[in-house]
Amino acid sequence: MKSLSPAGLYATAALLLCVSMAAAQETPPPPPSGLTVVEQPAPPAPPPPSGLTVTEQPAPPAEAAPAPGEPAAALEAPPAPPALPASAAEQLDPGSSRPVEPPAEPAPDTAATEPVSAEPVPDAAAAMEPAPEVAATTGPKRILVLPLEFTVYERSVAGLEVVPDWTEAARRNLLESSGRALRGVGGFELISLPPLEGEANDVLREHVELFKIVSDTVTSVVHAGGKAWEEKKTHFDYTIGDGLAFLTEIADYAFILGGGQIKQTGGSTFMQLLAAGVGYYVPGGGTYVAAGIVDLRTGEVFWLNSMQGGEFFGMTTNDTRKPEAAEEIVAKMFEGYPASRWVTVRPF
Repeated sequence: MKSLSPAGLYATAALLLCVSMAAAQETPPPPPSGLTVVEQPAPPAPPPPSGLTVTEQPAPPAEAAPAPGEPAAALEAPPAPPALPASAAEQLDPGSSRPVEPPAEPAPDTAATEPVSAEPVPDAAAAMEPAPEVAATTGPKRILVLPLEFTVYERSVAGLEVVPDWTEAARRNLLESSGRALRGVGGFELISLPPLEGEANDVLREHVELFKIVSDTVTSVVHAGGKAWEEKKTHFDYTIGDGLAFLTEIADYAFILGGGQIKQTGGSTFMQLLAAGVGYYVPGGGTYVAAGIVDLRTGEVFWLNSMQGGEFFGMTTNDTRKPEAAEEIVAKMFEGYPASRWVTVRPF
């Protein structure tokens, strides 16, 4: 083979250079109607079939379009973004490279599937006003001090006689002492009884007298009845009925005090001494006081206690006509409150 001369080599290289430059300047054929060709940094790829949009890929060059007759769904979608479904491909805008966005689906109802973590807002009225149960347990207990049914008698040789002045003094002393005792144990708000007339006053007096009967029964039977009444001491269930429920508008409980005192005269004391000398017993004097707390709604006796003291030959330390004696009697009844000699189970 004949070798080329240096001049021939240079001429051949120049010819090849011109041919490559001419090929580079050739214009690619226009894309089909309705498609937009995106410029690729790599060598141009053949146009895709009609109805598809070619998106720009940074690398590598676009793959060749499928043969005519192949469905458009057979083309492999680019890794990002994900390929559109067939229904979305039908919504492509033929005059733009951006697909028409399908209508937004309604947001799922998460109220029924997701738990609500926020706390409910409390009612403003309920937050401002405490519940009746709370107010009743935390506030002071309203207690109505009923008129004292206490009478002082004088025993003479002729018999018993009521002394109004002594009775008034004893009631005043016992009432003041009871008020101090109720305030001392705490938890009570003393309420004064309004004036009552007619049937309401009669009902009140009947229930006070009924309480005196209950207290006498407890003192004489429960205390002195022996083992048969032991259970009643631990399961105290006495009541005076709900006849005083009309007073619940002003109070929750009622304090009742009743009893009496017998004061001997000089002649009665002398007769007692003579009878004792020949072996006979002649009644003398003494004091009996019973007090209790009653639920006005039901009449249940919540607390009950009593004091009893005798008078021997005209001598006694339980003279309620004296303020100091009345104070001592009431203080002994409330000693250890709410404990009681008769009532052992306390509701408050």
